Amino acid sequence: MELYQEQRALDQENEPLILDVSTRWNSTLFMIRRLLKNKEAVKAALDKQKHKLVLLSAAEWTKLEKLTAILEPCRHVTDLLGGETYVSCSVVLTVLRFLDYTMKVSDEDSTYIVKFKTAFMKDLSERKAALNDDWLKMATVLDPRFKDLKCLPREEREGVWKKLEELLQDGSTTATSEPTDEPPKKKGLLCFSSDSDFNSVDVGSNHALSIYKAEKTISETDCPLQ
Repeated sequence: MELYQEQRALDQENEPLILDVSTRWNSTLFMIRRLLKNKEAVKAALDKQKHKLVLLSAAEWTKLEKLTAILEPCRHVTDLLGGETYVSCSVVLTVLRFLDYTMKVSDEDSTYIVKFKTAFMKDLSERKAALNDDWLKMATVLDPRFKDLKCLPREEREGVWKKLEELLQDGSTTATSEPTDEPPKKKGLLCFSSDSDFNSVDVGSNHALSIYKAEKTISETDCPLQ
């Protein structure tokens, strides 16, 4: 009640503080942002009460502001990976690369920022070890937004395309080797084409893959399924 009164006095909307919940993504960020937004109202409300709380120092408020700048990119990542109405599997490697860049320690980082980034990357590396990299690479190369594989080291990219080619060849072999009840003569008639079509038939999946590889990547805002 006291907090709401101070918020009104500062012409702010009435809103409660947010608690950090370990099982909720981004709750730490939301807690800090809400506290920073209501900094003056919280201080004013506490000043009118008898308490033994140790209030934050000016340096600690500054630390919270800097932590929000680091946690904000993480919110974008969790929002992206947690979506249910769009493709998310093929962006995993890309966002992991983004986090590696965001959490890279620099000479300008304060000691507590270095400590945070180090702990973050240690935890992330343990989780990355459990990922199915081969599966994620296939998902990425099949997404026309990210098929340039810039999220991977340059020396790994051609290997991914080679693996995709092998999978297509295996699938083509499986499809043509399945038994059929079609009479031989009827099957031959269905497969007959003009001479101009035989080249594309011979090339098969390799031709389709070459066309796909040569196409330009689409915008990240476009739907890869379309």
